[in-house]
Amino acid sequence: MLNRKTTRGITIVEMLVVIGVIAVLLAILLPALSVARRNALWATSQANLREIGQLIVLYAGDNRESIVPTAFDYSQNLAPGKVRSSSPPGTQPPIGPLGYGSWADILWTTGKFGPIANTAETPASPWDYRYDSPDAALYATGFEAKNLFRSAELMQTVPNGTGATPFGDGCTESEKGDLGYFGGNPFFDARPPTSAHPYSGNYWVTGQIKRPEASMYCMDSNAGELLTVNDPTLTANNNLNLTGVEWRYSGGYALCLFLDGHVDSVPEWENLRELEVDNGVRVFGLDRKTFFTNP
Repeated sequence: MLNRKTTRGITIVEMLVVIGVIAVLLAILLPALSVARRNALWATSQANLREIGQLIVLYAGDNRESIVPTAFDYSQNLAPGKVRSSSPPGTQPPIGPLGYGSWADILWTTGKFGPIANTAETPASPWDYRYDSPDAALYATGFEAKNLFRSAELMQTVPNGTGATPFGDGCTESEKGDLGYFGGNPFFDARPPTSAHPYSGNYWVTGQIKRPEASMYCMDSNAGELLTVNDPTLTANNNLNLTGVEWRYSGGYALCLFLDGHVDSVPEWENLRELEVDNGVRVFGLDRKTFFTNP
């Protein structure tokens, strides 16, 4: 008689058990992978802000301890300098006028990061980013190179404005999903004063700042490279606040660069009084001991 070997196949019940185990493992691992990814983006954004802090120090060393203005307008100056000047000569930037821009343009030029590309639609109108930091027009062409003047995390929301500050009043819908901006502190806005920002027009040096370790220079923004204030009179009341800040990291945090070069995470706040008194982050009155008094 012949001996026969019988093989037993996998039953439907056993297959369902295996599928169930895989599903449970995925349910456990996917959130952990998502958290790890978000933490990596958070760490990259921190590193970018630290590099920005080093460039601020470099700029101060080359400019008699001047603090980089977060917005400027050199367009009427007889000798405006290199920042946002024609590159090549005779050309116009795709966004905003010549001699007008933000801290990112100044530090981009200081760090000599460009040129990197041009956004010309025709060969007759080139624009090289030699003295101008990457902007929405460049990102619209598919630009994906590292840019330390942007967050590693994407913008979650945008204000649907006319364009990123300081050229408009906030990012447009088309920028949603782009790398997030870092918005500069309007206290350092050096543009000539207007009714919309009568507090601007000042240039500051490091010796004028009373507490650099608590003085915010820039933080995560979904409005552009300059944060704005909801009360141009800067009345020190419980309604005074910044607009354009985005708490885009896990737990509702925004990253903040301080004038002493350190970077910290700041939880969402209700107003600038709470931010200064409770969280120890100063925005206005940086040349004074305090802007708000304890209630």
